[in-house]
Amino acid sequence: MLPPSPEAQLIALRALAAELPVVNSEPQLVDRALSILSTMLPDRALCVRVLDIRNRDPARVYVRGSSLRESVAGEDLTLTEEAVNRAKLKGAVAASARLRMRDRWDSPFTGMATGFAVPLGAGGELYGVLDIGYPPGTDGASVDEPTVLPLASHLAVALRTVRLLDDALGLRDYQARLLESANALILGIDRSWRITVCNRAMLELTGFHRDEVLGRDVRDFITSDQRQYLTSAFAAALIGQHHAAVTVVLPTKTNGLVRTVWSIAPVGRSTPTGPIEAVVAIGQDQSKIDALQQQVVRAERLATLGELAAGVVHELNNPLTSITVYAEYLVRKMEAAGNEPADVEKLRRIGASAQRILRFSRDLVQYARPSGRDLESVDLAGVVRQSVSICEHLVERGGITLTIEVDPELPVIQAVAGQLEQVLINLITNAVHAVENGGRVVVRAQVEGPASVLLEVGDSGSGVREADRQKIFEPFFTTKPDGKGTGLGLPIVRNIVDEHGGEITVSSSELGGAAFRVVLPIL
Repeated sequence: MLPPSPEAQLIALRALAAELPVVNSEPQLVDRALSILSTMLPDRALCVRVLDIRNRDPARVYVRGSSLRESVAGEDLTLTEEAVNRAKLKGAVAASARLRMRDRWDSPFTGMATGFAVPLGAGGELYGVLDIGYPPGTDGASVDEPTVLPLASHLAVALRTVRLLDDALGLRDYQARLLESANALILGIDRSWRITVCNRAMLELTGFHRDEVLGRDVRDFITSDQRQYLTSAFAAALIGQHHAAVTVVLPTKTNGLVRTVWSIAPVGRSTPTGPIEAVVAIGQDQSKIDALQQQVVRAERLATLGELAAGVVHELNNPLTSITVYAEYLVRKMEAAGNEPADVEKLRRIGASAQRILRFSRDLVQYARPSGRDLESVDLAGVVRQSVSICEHLVERGGITLTIEVDPELPVIQAVAGQLEQVLINLITNAVHAVENGGRVVVRAQVEGPASVLLEVGDSGSGVREADRQKIFEPFFTTKPDGKGTGLGLPIVRNIVDEHGGEITVSSSELGGAAFRVVLPIL
């Protein structure tokens, strides 16, 4: 077997030096290297096994001039001690469990027993092995090995470059995923005030698309009244200063405004005395913080109200019950005795007023101390039918057309049946009160999604003003005339819905009035 000529070696070295540095794909890199080597070393079998010595993943195997044993990709690498020392591998690499040292060559080829292996090492790391095998009856290892070493060194350096590039790209992608998934608003701004980074949370909050933000001047998104202050804050960050708790009102794509709070910090210099390269701003939606604070305040108010309500009910319940009972007795007695109708009516009003105070005290307790009963399997269609039957007298008395729409595929849900009936009775009663004689009310129950159901009560009344749609769920707020409502019905409904993990909203009904939508999880 003839050794490669000096001219062939020089051509191969030039080709490797010229072509390998510009290839950034491992398969292309190794394929090109094997093509150059097979031209210089004809009639030899060539194999390159590339692997990461730090893990147990199978090697990626490339071959020319022969077939391979089936298990070779999963096997450990075998090298001579002399080859390992010549490659100047780091101690931890040389001691790796995936590297075995022995005096004889471990052939990866089928039908070949003679040959040699050259480690593909660079910078103390091992990136793979180059095996060269000979047909039976031939052996050119003593001549080929010195020729192959400089070529293998070129290939090892090229593999190291590709590995470092892949690691850098992987790290960049990982960092990008971290920023994108962060539950915080993140902006990156370069020295020319251009936005270079904008994560998903920021885009969802403002409603803009990424291509509408990236590359834009950050000052375009700052309202005129805060531009001077924020421009100073960013300019200070560009000279190395930090700012915390900076309040910024951001515009949204729908011409709205959202209040946010930011921390602004410089991104490190490339050299100790060099300029700041960029600014990173990390913020939070202040409306979420405000909502949490409101929940805390609301919980504290409920606790105080609960204590107050318990004392009020205890003091009022017995005397009010006595007033109610005696008033009813005296009404019957005066009617039987033929007393003046006006006097009887006054006494009846006394009893009705006492009843109203009793109802208010019960509502107050229920609002302040909601029931903590366990959930159970509930037939929602049955709850709708039961609630409607309880309200039938109101519907008939008002001459109202009531329509019931129940989805036949309505699932069984986990809830407290009595509380859901209370929700529907309250909403139906409100709808009946809202429509005039001959009006319409619709009660609807249907599947809302794969994990939720919808209860809806709509009417043909005058609806709820936009300005009142949030207030109506606040305690003691009512749109009814004086003496007609306590302002606790809808707050109680909202508490019950919240306890069930649901949501209640009010909008306009297709009948022209209000539509109350209750979405509950199926669980």
